[in-house]
Amino acid sequence: MRYLQKTRETEKIRLDVKDKKILSLLAVNSRLPLTQLSKTVALSRDAVNYRIKNYEKKGVIQGYRTMVDISKLGYKANHLFIKLNNPPLEIEQKIVNKLIKYPFVRAVIKFCGNYDFEIAFVTKDTADLDKVLTKITGDCSGYLQDYELVTIAKTFVTETFPLSFSELKLEQKVTKKINNKINNKTDEKDYEILKVISEDALLPLHEISGKVKLSADAVAYRIKNMVNSSMILKFIPIINYTSLGYNLHTLLLNINGLDEEKERKLKTFLSNDKNTLWAVKTIGRLNILIYLLVKNIADLQETVLSLKSLFPCQINHYEPLIAYEEYKYIYFPKELF
Repeated sequence: MRYLQKTRETEKIRLDVKDKKILSLLAVNSRLPLTQLSKTVALSRDAVNYRIKNYEKKGVIQGYRTMVDISKLGYKANHLFIKLNNPPLEIEQKIVNKLIKYPFVRAVIKFCGNYDFEIAFVTKDTADLDKVLTKITGDCSGYLQDYELVTIAKTFVTETFPLSFSELKLEQKVTKKINNKINNKTDEKDYEILKVISEDALLPLHEISGKVKLSADAVAYRIKNMVNSSMILKFIPIINYTSLGYNLHTLLLNINGLDEEKERKLKTFLSNDKNTLWAVKTIGRLNILIYLLVKNIADLQETVLSLKSLFPCQINHYEPLIAYEEYKYIYFPKELF
């Protein structure tokens, strides 16, 4: 499964307004019933189902995942950007094969730019971070030229589609009602449920029930509780962005003196920027990490220039990277539980 595919291998898909509306609604909650989807987009249930099956058949949708807040499970999210010293292709592939097998690694993405790979991984504490970092850099021994490590501190934006994809901004936002009676304690059965639905967010309740040995009502209650407590953030479709004509760019920034006022200003800008897919504040030499989905360089430059205008003489460094291929991307490292 990939979010990114090489252009020459991917058929470009044309979408109409109804297609974009359906995909935008699935991006909010992929478990929405067909009856609710059909009512919202003013199409019959069969017509909506046909379109979704067509997205899946053509590879626009490559599966459905459950997005989990791993910080609520006691883990920190880290991103390591590495630059290799031009190893032979077979050596590079061996390094990648090692990385994607580690249970603590959530993503491995290849770039064109000053760094060759981004490796997203989780750790429990500083000692664990040191251990994992030593392991990863050791795998690159002899070919590691440089690296940049950042740890996620807070999230500003997390979307499945940028605003440029659809005018349905309000429908992409998820609002949760906080229930004071929520049980925030997670037990083994919750972990079992997360393992089951992490790679198939559309699995019916009766199938989940059979796998975790609980009644369907008990499973539904636990899933609802994890959603309300924000343990589960979203049920989302896995989109092959290349098939829609998008390219993924990563932007690493250092904004000088990033205080609370500047953070608010930055978050407001990124939440309304048409190209921003995901953006976080990080701990490290570079303190902002942004994923942008763009169709051309002009779109990328528009966001970069807007950021420079928003923070004049305050961006000490920025590093744009073009995502080329994705080898692994998961939201819940189930092997750790």
